[in-house]
Amino acid sequence: MPELLLVDPQTIMTDTILSGNVDVDKLLPIIKETQLKTIEELLGTELYDKIIADKEANTLTGNYLILLNDYIKPILINQTVASYILISPYTVGNGGFFKRTYNGVETTDNREVDRVSQLYNSTAQMYVNRFNKWIVLNPLTEYKTDQNEVNAINNINLNNGWYFGNR
Repeated sequence: MPELLLVDPQTIMTDTILSGNVDVDKLLPIIKETQLKTIEELLGTELYDKIIADKEANTLTGNYLILLNDYIKPILINQTVASYILISPYTVGNGGFFKRTYNGVETTDNREVDRVSQLYNSTAQMYVNRFNKWIVLNPLTEYKTDQNEVNAINNINLNNGWYFGNR
């Protein structure tokens, strides 16, 4: 069964600089990856699974609904855009690895791309920091930093940008 998305591509395009003609097929895997790499790491598996199940059943209420709307969605939206900006010009196909360019349009250098991506990354980090304060004041039984699956990380630090290994 496919993973339920906590935010849809249309919302991301409406709430950010992504245009409506963004290739949804290219955006969907980034939403899924961000949801697993960032949101599940932040919440831990038990709380993450509860949010997914309750959203799917349309039974989210109270602090769980606040958590989804005020913290999870803004983090997911901004971190998805930060990641999408970095990979959007690239395509891998049968012919190899390509970077799209258009005649008559100046290509953007990596520093500009990194700067825009970092803007969305820092916005996502702001929501992570706000979540950490909120969860202390609104404890949820499923939020656990010690469990058999993915533990909730209360000091998650979102990094984005080009990485070429340790030097």
